[in-house]
Order: sequence, then structure tokens, then C-alpha cells
Amino acid sequence: MKEILYYIIDPTFSALHREAINYIKKDKNLVVFDVGCYRGVFFKKVLKQTKCTEKNSRFYIFDINKNVKKYIHTFLKLKNFFYNEIALSDKSGKAKYNYNRFFESSGSSLSPIVKNDSKWVLSRKIILKLFFQSTKGFIKYEVPTITLDSFVKKKKIKFISILKIDVEGSEEKVLNGAKKNLKKNKIKIILVEILERKKFHKKKEKQIITFLKKYNFELIKKRIALSTSCFSNIKGGDYLFVNKSFKY
Repeated sequence: MKEILYYIIDPTFSALHREAINYIKKDKNLVVFDVGCYRGVFFKKVLKQTKCTEKNSRFYIFDINKNVKKYIHTFLKLKNFFYNEIALSDKSGKAKYNYNRFFESSGSSLSPIVKNDSKWVLSRKIILKLFFQSTKGFIKYEVPTITLDSFVKKKKIKFISILKIDVEGSEEKVLNGAKKNLKKNKIKIILVEILERKKFHKKKEKQIITFLKKYNFELIKKRIALSTSCFSNIKGGDYLFVNKSFKY
């Protein structure tokens, strides 16, 4: 549902994805990290736009939404697809997860940003009541977490072609858990959604841009999502970064 809204309200959502994939489509070997994959919209585009095969590519899919498997189950049969029902964060262990029981991907996160936005919650409750005769909201439960650095070390991954992050406000946690690989220039492309309350969004945007600049990443393009801002105090958008010193 979230993806459909993006396509209808803001067609640049798909365009920025295509632009990000253009940076890797000629690579002989691909390692794709899709963090917060939900229905697999992004990795399906990678499959379509590149010439990757089961032999020259690996896809590491991360999502702790329990319904994800039913959307991507056909891909899990492939030898180069690895689904991980665990949250990438800044610490390995356990954390509280805010799960949106109806909209699933929209707002479900380790971060309470969306959950705590009364305007966002009220607008969604009205939509649920009018169209679905339901008022299901957020519940909180504990989930396992791991840092990207620990995961990469454990799986003996040598590089990441593209790291796509869509974690509804927890993007800083994911990036902070990847400092070792960022420092070693082992990540080529980062496509990240930056989500925050409107009055703090510019500050968070600046912090992430500055953080990645330290690791030789240049901001190529950004796209602010109109659909996220509608009926809420939250602002979100996708940001495309390229590592000028990528080593493989």
C-alpha cells in the first residue's frame, strides 16, 4: 500500500531507485542489502535492471515484519537469496519493535517517530474505519538485532554493491552499526530513506549527510516524499549516496 501511494503521488520514487541501480548494473558481481524490504519492490527492480544470476549475485534481505515471507516466498527458493528476520541496528541483542498491525510497512520500526505522531495516527485510524472497518493500531514486541558489521563478518561478505535502507526512522542506527565497513570503503552505493518529524528533519538530514561524508560518500540526489508529509507532522525522503573511494 505504501509503495502504491508513492507511485501515484510521486513518480520520482521509482526514478531514484532506477538511478541508484544504474551505478551497479554493469558490475560483474553484485551483493545487495535490502534493509526493510517488505514486498521486495526494490530488489525486484535490481533483478529487472541488471544481468545478475544466481552465480554472480547475492541478495541479503532484512525485515522483521512477519508477513514479509508471503510476499517474497518465490524468491526465497533461489540459491542467492538470503532472508533474515532480524533488525539491523547499532547494537547486537534485542530491541523493542513498534509494529503497525494494519499498514505493516508504514511506520513499523524500532523508532517510535511515526507511532508518536498523533496527527499521523489519527489520519490512518480514520482511513481504516472508513474503508476497512478496522481501527487496528500499533503493538510493541521484542525483536533480535544485529549490527551490519557483525553480520558481514559472520557471513564473510567482502563488499556491498548497494545498501538500501527503509526502516521508518531507524536509519541512523543501521548506519552507526556499519562504521567498520564504511571506514574500509566496502560499500559502494547507499540509498536511504530519512524520516523524521518535520521540525527536526533538516537537522537529521544534515547529520546523516555529514556522517557519510566522513566515509567518502557524496550525496548525488534526494527526493522528498509528498505521500509521507500528507496528513502528518512527519517528513521523509530518499537519498542517494555514492562512495568515491569504493574498494573491491
